[in-house]
Amino acid sequence: MEPPSGTRLVVVLDRPVAVYSGMVPGLVAGDYDARELEIDVVPLARRAGAAVLLAAALDLDPGRGELALEGRPPLRFDVASLDVGSTIRDLDRPGVAEHALATRPIAAFAQALAGRTAALAALARPARVLVVGAGAAGCELAFTLEARLRRDGTPARIAIATSEAVLLAGASPAVRRAIVRETAARGVEVRTQTRIVRVERDAAFSAAGERLEADLVVWATGAAAHDFPRRVTTEPEVGPRLARDREGFLEIRDTLQTVGFENVFAVGDCARLVAHPWVPRAGVYAVRQGPVLDRNLRALLAGRPLARYRPQRDFLSLLNLGDGRALGAKWGLALTGRPVFRLKDRIDRAFMARFQVLEDEAAQAAAFEAAARDGMPCGGCAAKLPALPLAAALARLPVAPPDDSVVAGVAERDDVAVTRAADGRLVLHNIDAIRAFCDDPWLVGRVAAINATNDLYAKGGRPRHAQALIGLPEREIARGGTLLEEVLLGIRETLDALGVSLLGGHTMTSDVLSVGLAVTGDGPPDGRLLRQAGARPGDTLWLTKPLGTGVVLAADPRGLARGAWVAAAHASLLRPQAVASRIALAHGASAATDVTGFGLAGHLLNLLRPAGLAAQLEREAIPLLPGARALFEQGLRSSAHGANREAFLAHVVGATPLDEAWLFDPQTAGGLLFTVSPDAAAPLVRAFEEAGEPPPVRIGRVGPAGPAPDAAGARPSARAPVIEVGDGAPLEPTASKPTPPRR
Repeated sequence: MEPPSGTRLVVVLDRPVAVYSGMVPGLVAGDYDARELEIDVVPLARRAGAAVLLAAALDLDPGRGELALEGRPPLRFDVASLDVGSTIRDLDRPGVAEHALATRPIAAFAQALAGRTAALAALARPARVLVVGAGAAGCELAFTLEARLRRDGTPARIAIATSEAVLLAGASPAVRRAIVRETAARGVEVRTQTRIVRVERDAAFSAAGERLEADLVVWATGAAAHDFPRRVTTEPEVGPRLARDREGFLEIRDTLQTVGFENVFAVGDCARLVAHPWVPRAGVYAVRQGPVLDRNLRALLAGRPLARYRPQRDFLSLLNLGDGRALGAKWGLALTGRPVFRLKDRIDRAFMARFQVLEDEAAQAAAFEAAARDGMPCGGCAAKLPALPLAAALARLPVAPPDDSVVAGVAERDDVAVTRAADGRLVLHNIDAIRAFCDDPWLVGRVAAINATNDLYAKGGRPRHAQALIGLPEREIARGGTLLEEVLLGIRETLDALGVSLLGGHTMTSDVLSVGLAVTGDGPPDGRLLRQAGARPGDTLWLTKPLGTGVVLAADPRGLARGAWVAAAHASLLRPQAVASRIALAHGASAATDVTGFGLAGHLLNLLRPAGLAAQLEREAIPLLPGARALFEQGLRSSAHGANREAFLAHVVGATPLDEAWLFDPQTAGGLLFTVSPDAAAPLVRAFEEAGEPPPVRIGRVGPAGPAPDAAGARPSARAPVIEVGDGAPLEPTASKPTPPRR
């Protein structure tokens, strides 16, 4: 939680949530629900000031200092630490992947468990369950499954199959005797020296050809090495690869550094200590390696001597027996009973409480209160100039000299400028920029390109060429252009896919990373631009993306957003509006814009000019990103929310404080907001579905403006289903005071 100065800390995750394996048997038994086993790594990393890259790691080239990632360019590093865990042995045996329930990945096992046990309960006869593997995991799962099915009233016959001669081959004689007594008392059949080589839908087959009837096969055969890092690049290697033992695990020294490389560390189940090959794959060793890893990473960066990790020969082993009891073992002794389970439960819950930072209600309340006070500027489109000073500055400009080539310029205040070429074609122009909303330059570059091109799509046009304007923090320039390269690769990733050519650009120094693009393109082939003005009374109002990027991006750097929320927000940011634009134009859209920094209310007002029109929004229809409502309800607002509220509240009737949150939340790379005739609704939705695009959401309709609020500013009841936005009046500051965030 205290990263060394001058160090950019990056956490790479293939999924945002880790599942604690020590409590999985308790989940099977029904002692815990799934949330109690989960560690959301994203808020932990963000509270430590770390960047988070949600991408699977594929390869690591220690010679180049590059980490290959799925779906994005390689990540360069000076120091790397690997803790990717392990997988399960023999998953490639026939039928295992299709029919067995494997215990790794743990998240997939936990997710599939309820469905598989429900299927057993639906059988008209006693269920047959075969657990393959008789290590600690296999024995725990056999007992906890027996307890769960018995508790649920599901008759079942449980069996354990192992290629070993005994259960828990590495345990002490006392532990093995206790496990044998437990299997006999619980009616669990034990098949030793039985190697399962094939699994079918209702049976498993041994190497000796024996058929074992099974409605559920649980595959718990012990740890195997992941294929990471694997060779995925076509470029020539620079130097040797990471050393592995004969089973494929990474070889490490007592300093936790990989053999042959000072700057690559590995810990946990993915690694094997060369000097201590006897160390088993147990979570206690990974936990004990943590402090040594932290010390040695800091020491390497500072040029100090490294410490040595010394594994203990014995540790307290606690196995969940599934019926409110557990088995404890240490120093060759074994004890079973309810007090042992209570000890295990207390240890596990205390361990998890250190990492489940979003589950501590008191700490969360304090964090949200601090976030509401800190005034930390948000990134993305929340960093744009507020609407009122922008409108005031533009109003003071003198009238521009006449220019016959200008179709829409400053005076029109549309999403883009429009000029007419000498051959009569319409040419669209836009410039847009965002401040970095996270510490992932590649992602920021991608989103900046989406954000800038969306304005042209909102007019029904096609972007063709772009130039970049990138502001780089001075502290990053000394890194030799790595940051700039990542941004440009992100920009190209988006533009190349859209058929837009990046022609060049300009760089400058800046306090924070900022990325802008000037984009030009062609107008619609038939010359019919989708203008902001043009909405007609009776038109239906549609939105192609959910709202909430402002509040989620505000919560993320503060460590207040769940990883799944952040991942969903990023996925929404990266969805271009090319197809949506084409479909809206083809179905007779009368007006369109894209929703960005001024929020839904601000951009909606632009569709309702001139005066006399209003939109009746259906509050229950408004789509929100996962987590946005929870963050709004806890009082968090983006830094631009207040300015948007000040500018647009006078044009809103019937909104509650929660409605105001999504009305004024600034969006980045938001969706298209457009109006069409009610008759076009059904074919419009069908066209989106046929194109493979998420269908737009009908959020309201356009009609004549209703009555304004009374002199006291009273609003209709919060129970009213409709919120009215718009009266076509010019933007003026409202006299009302901002509503403080709700605690």
